[in-house]
Amino acid sequence: MHAKLLIFSIIFGIIESATIGKLLQVPDKDPTLKALVYKEALPKANQKLHDTVYWVPATTQFSARRITVMNQGKLYSTWTYDMLLQRSDCSSRSTPLADLPGCKANTSSPKTLCSVHTSLFDNDLGSAESEVYCTKS
Repeated sequence: MHAKLLIFSIIFGIIESATIGKLLQVPDKDPTLKALVYKEALPKANQKLHDTVYWVPATTQFSARRITVMNQGKLYSTWTYDMLLQRSDCSSRSTPLADLPGCKANTSSPKTLCSVHTSLFDNDLGSAESEVYCTKS
């Protein structure tokens, strides 16, 4: 059993090291990407947009890319992605940020494009630092 775990660890390490320093396309369904969008980027975008309702993704396509490097002996990734946002019916005064995934876009409202740059230690959302830039489209 230990031998299988050791072999798996070695293979995983080789695969992981082969991607370090390379810019990779990230699938839109990636769970870390979704967590970054809803827990990090959307709250910051909504702070910048100063509206009475939350702006939420109009689409689930983010065109995400990620590059990972070693920093202080840990994996550190920088993500870049775009969010096309629309107003929702969720009040920004009474809806908790944790409920953002349940807010649906009002398809007749105008759209805003936001570009996001997020850096964090892998598997540590608490270390995330983001910059969000939004423009009306």
